[in-house]
Amino acid sequence: MRKRFLLGIIVVLVLGTSWNFFEVNPFRIYPYIQVYGERKVQITWFSNSLTSSSIKIVDQSGSTLLNQAVESKSMPELYYTNAEKNQVLNGLEQGSWIGSEESFKYQIQISLPPGKNISYTVELGGQSFSEQFISPPSKESWDKIRFIALADSETDPRGRVTNRAWYPGTPLFRPITTVPELWKQKFGSTVEQGIELPNYMLTEEKGYRENLKIVNDRSPDFIVMPGDLVQGAGYQPGWDEFFRQNAGELGKGLSQYAIIPALGNWESFGAINGGYEFNERGAYLPILGRSRFHAYFETPSSDPLQKHRQSYYRSDYGPVTILTLDSSNGTPDQHPSDFDGQTKLTGKEFTEPGTDTQENYTASKYVSNGGKDLSSFGPGSDQYLWLEANLKAASEAGQLIFVQYHHIAFSSGEHGVPLNHELSIGQVGTPLQVLNPLLEQYGVIAVFSGHDELFERSFVDEDGDGKGIMYYDVGVAGDGMRGEKRDWLGNPLNTLDYNPYRKWTADQSEAEIWNTTGTNPVLVDGGKHYGHLEVNLEKVTEGENQFANIRFTPVYAFPVLDQNYNLLRVERRVYKDEIQLKIPLRVIEEAPVFKEELTLKLDADGKVISKASDYFTSGYSENYVYDFSRSLTYSCDDLGLNEVQVKIKSEGVVKWEGTVKVNVLDDIKPTLVLKEFVGSLDVTQSNKFEILREHIISSFSDNCGNDLEINFSPKTVGCEDLNEVIQVEVSVKDKSGNTTSGVTTVRIEKAQSKKISINGASSGVIGSEIQLELGSEFSYSVLGWYKGDDLISTSTSKSFKVTESGIYSAQILPVNGCPVFTDSKEVKFTEDPGTGEKPYPHLKERIELPLNENGLAELSKGNIFISAPSNDLIITLSKNVFKCEDLGENTVQVTIKDSKGNTWEESILVKVEDNLPPVLVTKNIEVELDLTKGEVALKAEDFVSQLTDNCEVKELTINKTSLNCEHIGKEVQVELRAVDIAGNVTEKTAIVTVKSLVTKPVTISGPESICIGENGEIKLSSDAAFEVVRWRRNGVELEGQIGKTLAIETGGVYHAVIRYEGGCLFETEKLEVKAFEKPEGEIVEDGNILRAPEGDFEYQWFRNGELIPGETKRAITLNQMGIYTVELTNEAGCKTKLGPVEVTISGLINGTVLSRELKIYPNPVSSEVSIESTGDLEFIPNTWEVFDMNGKALKQNINLLSESPTKITLDVSAIANGTYLISVQGLDQQVFLGRILKIK
Repeated sequence: MRKRFLLGIIVVLVLGTSWNFFEVNPFRIYPYIQVYGERKVQITWFSNSLTSSSIKIVDQSGSTLLNQAVESKSMPELYYTNAEKNQVLNGLEQGSWIGSEESFKYQIQISLPPGKNISYTVELGGQSFSEQFISPPSKESWDKIRFIALADSETDPRGRVTNRAWYPGTPLFRPITTVPELWKQKFGSTVEQGIELPNYMLTEEKGYRENLKIVNDRSPDFIVMPGDLVQGAGYQPGWDEFFRQNAGELGKGLSQYAIIPALGNWESFGAINGGYEFNERGAYLPILGRSRFHAYFETPSSDPLQKHRQSYYRSDYGPVTILTLDSSNGTPDQHPSDFDGQTKLTGKEFTEPGTDTQENYTASKYVSNGGKDLSSFGPGSDQYLWLEANLKAASEAGQLIFVQYHHIAFSSGEHGVPLNHELSIGQVGTPLQVLNPLLEQYGVIAVFSGHDELFERSFVDEDGDGKGIMYYDVGVAGDGMRGEKRDWLGNPLNTLDYNPYRKWTADQSEAEIWNTTGTNPVLVDGGKHYGHLEVNLEKVTEGENQFANIRFTPVYAFPVLDQNYNLLRVERRVYKDEIQLKIPLRVIEEAPVFKEELTLKLDADGKVISKASDYFTSGYSENYVYDFSRSLTYSCDDLGLNEVQVKIKSEGVVKWEGTVKVNVLDDIKPTLVLKEFVGSLDVTQSNKFEILREHIISSFSDNCGNDLEINFSPKTVGCEDLNEVIQVEVSVKDKSGNTTSGVTTVRIEKAQSKKISINGASSGVIGSEIQLELGSEFSYSVLGWYKGDDLISTSTSKSFKVTESGIYSAQILPVNGCPVFTDSKEVKFTEDPGTGEKPYPHLKERIELPLNENGLAELSKGNIFISAPSNDLIITLSKNVFKCEDLGENTVQVTIKDSKGNTWEESILVKVEDNLPPVLVTKNIEVELDLTKGEVALKAEDFVSQLTDNCEVKELTINKTSLNCEHIGKEVQVELRAVDIAGNVTEKTAIVTVKSLVTKPVTISGPESICIGENGEIKLSSDAAFEVVRWRRNGVELEGQIGKTLAIETGGVYHAVIRYEGGCLFETEKLEVKAFEKPEGEIVEDGNILRAPEGDFEYQWFRNGELIPGETKRAITLNQMGIYTVELTNEAGCKTKLGPVEVTISGLINGTVLSRELKIYPNPVSSEVSIESTGDLEFIPNTWEVFDMNGKALKQNINLLSESPTKITLDVSAIANGTYLISVQGLDQQVFLGRILKIK
């Protein structure tokens, strides 16, 4: 039984006024369900005012299928007339049934996956309503379907206080033929044609409500209602009452299962508003009533043959097709007056069925008043053509076809004779007989109708081929309960028996059983009551063939009364006319439709995993085996179009083949991390700095590897931009054209590894000249000479004469370099000429001395003068060899002696430089990344094959100090940077290959096999913390499954993809689970013996849910009433419980049960009672039994006082007061039955 939920609490305080459902609840009508198309569902609800609403729909795994706001639609055709608002109904407060003047409809449509538990929540005006249902199954994959047929609910507010006349059936003369006074007080009576009839024990409302309770308890998949839903569709309170019972305060069955309704004659009727004419607003009531039917039940349709809205339509529920027809009007129109002057048919005479079902309005009048939804049903009509096309399509698709319309074609009821019969009362159903040949041609199983309010079954096989159609009148939902038509003008005591195809009616086939032993006669069983037809379909397999077992069960709601006619309860009971059909199923294997092209997008890992179902537009089924020409996992290597061949196997045979073009796309942009860069340019050697990508890019990566197109601008920095901050625009593009861009900055500082010296005397006498000479440390050209900051000459000569004191320098342009200044030279001119000349050239003021590859530099004596000194001089240097520790400026003392012994002391500044960068040779390595940790550290030293320097390496760094999960399986480039103590830099790259390592694997465990229909559980476990990303079965992802345990219902190969906490993804080993069928079959009843199916099974029988010790054989002999089931276990250990089978007293007794009663006296009895046989029959000794009404044997509580072959005397004083059954077996295997009433 489905659960029901109503979220939100409505508190109603009743202060001197009656409660009105419409005034306190925003839901005028709770959500109700319809099915249409291919597994499409429509959900509709109504409010009393304009308010916001939304709906959320989720599947059984919790995945959201729909979550959206729903717009309202005003429904102006749903209004109350003044006649309705002013109507007075005895027993009801005037107007208490009238709702809001406004009505707003909310509606959604959705396609659903087959056979799933679907939950939905509707929010409306601050209140929530939640319910659930099962989505329609697929046409191929289904096991059981249950639907219910009932008609003629004919709801209206008057039904709350109306008990209908209860026409006699069998027997014709009841024990209450003279209606008891108490009965009249309780239920009333009705006088028809001078005869007083008892009214039925339940009001129309109560009867319909109890009927629906039974329906709801049976949890059908859907219901069909062939017409007369309301007591006039042009009478709005009738619709309010209908939904009050089905989607309102009294019941919400339609919130859990779908309704498939048909139009009846009352859907064209306006009741107190004008019948079949016009209401006070001038609306033509047949049109208004039918428009309201469409307003409540119309679903989307694209059927080009459906030309009259949804007066007729098709509904598919898995393998079941329901074709709903409109029997409201046939053409040409007919009226009883058309036969005036002709001899009317009498008795069982029949000439023709006629063409029209009613005389209340004509097709021409309907159309002239604006109606567009009325079609005839005869051959050549639009409706007939639609019917024929849909019968053909459903038959070719192997569907199980049922048809419903309101006016029953073959009937024993009041409308079962044609218009030209003397007993015709109009609204006949016989014209629908014209459809039977077409229905039989296409294998319709059953036709459901109402109208005659007579529970009846007919079997019609007009062509005599043994394959006819079952016709059911199910018009016993909640209105009248008529009997079979009687020979009113001949002998009214006789039924007319006009329907030659009649097999059963509740009126004549189900005799009423009365208990007349008490103060008042009480009905204990039988007779006609409110009820419905339950239809159960089950797919069974016999060998290589499949069948649909279809059981038709006529159900009635039996009111149990006590002796004072108080209602104790209403019970679900079944009439003795259950019919079972076995229909062969044509396995229509619909050819799957391949997609022409499938587009897949790579994920962040450069992969995408497709599912088999992705390759099909329609027709995919898990029942097939799919062979693909390649793996369903695609990577970066598959970018672009890939042709994939697919083979589909059924039972090991290739049934279909196709090719799908799989277009693999990558729309994920590369990642790019930039860095700012500061560098230097030796302007003595170069006039531009080349920007390398490693200068400005810290890192980059892409889901498809690092083979990327990298662009940046500018790529060089020239002389004019040195020492300035330059913006560099960078872009990275992958093979698919995805581009990531960014901006960073570069600043290149001007540097000079060498400087041109300037030589000459530092002093001179005013009026003299001093010639300055530029050195030759490197090649250059002179741009000009400067005194201080002022350009004094544009001479390009490397020598320049000066006559004034000042600081002089030259601007030069090194070959391939940038303009720079030479060293400066201060010159002073004085009037004092000094002490005389020195015997050697001037010394250079500064010398730059580079270290060689061994870290040494030697200062030569000849290099310290601006020109070569005399060879006669003895020159001594305080230091002439320099090492790495001498880097920087050093002052060297110079001693000069001439041949005369004169000595001069000078000093010179020597700058020791290291211009050689470190020597770095790298190597590629492999590392293992522990998936549980998600990271592995990198050390620069691990990548070094050789690292040397002429002095000393100051630092060695690497641009990546660690790698993570995204690098597994990739070759990652790293950058190493070595810097010596002089600041010289060497940069090299290396490759690290990342492999995975699992130190704490996740293990998968579960059953090796399961039984189909049962659940198993697969578990994941590990010493490490982890989360589940996805589960897969047979390589196909199971949507919404992310738990560490997985409930399974079917076999297959299972595995999971997990992610370690703080770590990486990991794919578990695969676990194969085999699936075994459960035992199948039915319990066969053979008198008081029940037999389970034969097979290699273990058996265990149960009674009323409790195990029966020792009953472990295939058959069980019964000696107690109760509900029996049997549990079967096969060799695989799979269990099935069959049944239940309800066994009553008749089922416990062998032989034939005599219809006559025993002679029992006294009865009622307080202590001793005698039981005598009638006639010459004799009892078998000790075969008497006494049962209570629940079937419990009470023999042990009763004393046997005497026993003979013809008489038994018992002491029953020890048992409680009540009604009991007595059975005694005769010598000829007959059984005598009787009842006793035990009193004080």
